[in-house]
Amino acid sequence: SDKMGLYRTEGLAVEYLGFNTKKKPFDDVKVRKAISHAIERAAIIKGVYNNVGTLANVAMSPKVLGYSDKVKPYDYDLNEAKQLLKEAGYENGLEIKLLTSDRKERINMAEVIQSQLKGIGVNVEIQVMEYGAFIEMINNGEHEMVINGWGNATGDGDYNQYNLFHTASQGPAGNHFYYSNPEVDEKIEAARQETDEAKRLKLYEEVMQIEMDDAVYIPIRNYEHLAAHSKNVSGFWLNAANYLMIDDVEIK
Repeated sequence: SDKMGLYRTEGLAVEYLGFNTKKKPFDDVKVRKAISHAIERAAIIKGVYNNVGTLANVAMSPKVLGYSDKVKPYDYDLNEAKQLLKEAGYENGLEIKLLTSDRKERINMAEVIQSQLKGIGVNVEIQVMEYGAFIEMINNGEHEMVINGWGNATGDGDYNQYNLFHTASQGPAGNHFYYSNPEVDEKIEAARQETDEAKRLKLYEEVMQIEMDDAVYIPIRNYEHLAAHSKNVSGFWLNAANYLMIDDVEIK
């Protein structure tokens, strides 16, 4: 209706497709890169989310201190994807499992990913679990590929990087990629100690680039919080953690 307005703001959370880098076939970086080239990310934002949310370039929201727009995901390139699969020894196809929680959009996203990967001869079996079982499975490292998201309680890059990518965080702490790279660990620890903000941002940019080169995950979407409001209400805002801030609300 004309009396309603829609307020949109980017949140602190990011949604991505993660690989369990310890599990075959995803222990091979070529397979991870192949899948990364075969996912048409913009189609997911449009088809699954009706363009709510923005295309993520890394597993960190633009609202988090440490974000960089310089790190670029893999382009959508089916020929490159097929070539990489061939080099990895899977030119006759590949069967993989994709785990998701039972949220409607996530199941929907899993189906889109399944149909996109058919294009490079990868057959995806979708595993749908209710949230508790889903968490238990990724905490035990039983998944191969997973649709997941990561919020941010602090708005700081350390909460994002240490929990998602540091070797010490493998499992329940957040590193469900079971990823371990000594150089990444070192840079995350250095960023933790760094007091010069410019140097700290540089460290996060470097570390996110290494994670991208290692094709640990495929960034999909920065969450966006939407609030419908009556047009005669103004002056409210949603902070990035999605609390409705109503300190300054005026009703005309």
